[in-house]
This record gives sequence, C-alpha cells and structure tokens, in this order.
Amino acid sequence: MPLLVVVVLVLGLATASGPVWSASPGRATVVAQAEGVQPLGSVLRRIAERVPGRALDAQQTERNGRPIYRVKWLGEDGKVRDVIADARTGQILEMR
Repeated sequence: MPLLVVVVLVLGLATASGPVWSASPGRATVVAQAEGVQPLGSVLRRIAERVPGRALDAQQTERNGRPIYRVKWLGEDGKVRDVIADARTGQILEMR
C-alpha cells in the first residue's frame, strides 16, 4: 500500500507542474500544456509553413509579462534559426 501512495504523489506532482517539452533526435513530444496558450504543435505548423524543417528544441517562457515560445528550428536548407512566437496567439514575432 505505501508504494501506491508514492506513485499517486509522484503523478500528482508531475501533472501540477508547468508545460514541459521533451525532444530527442527525430522525435518531439509536448508533455503538458499551460492554460491560455496555443498548443505548441499549432505554432510549429505555422513555423513550418514559412520555413520547412523541424524543431530541435522548444520552451515556453515570458517576455515583458507575456507568454512566448522560443523554438530552435532546423530548416531543410540546413540553417538553424531561433524563432520567437506569441504563445497566446501563435503569431511568429521573430525569426533569426
């Protein structure tokens, strides 16, 4: 019975945390999604429409009190870009 309690506590803590992005070569998964923001997948599709390629890494953070996604993007041209997108609207703000 104590093992069950530990498992329930760990699962409860895992679901209470903020958004988590897990990426490995060729594979990316959104583990949790914060409220009031666009799903990361829709933002990634929007980036892919402008620059075909794939995400290498992504994180949700804040800029000037607003939630943003910072995405490291590998284009099919072989260039790595840093993309900043508004997490609420999904609009791409910067691409360097």
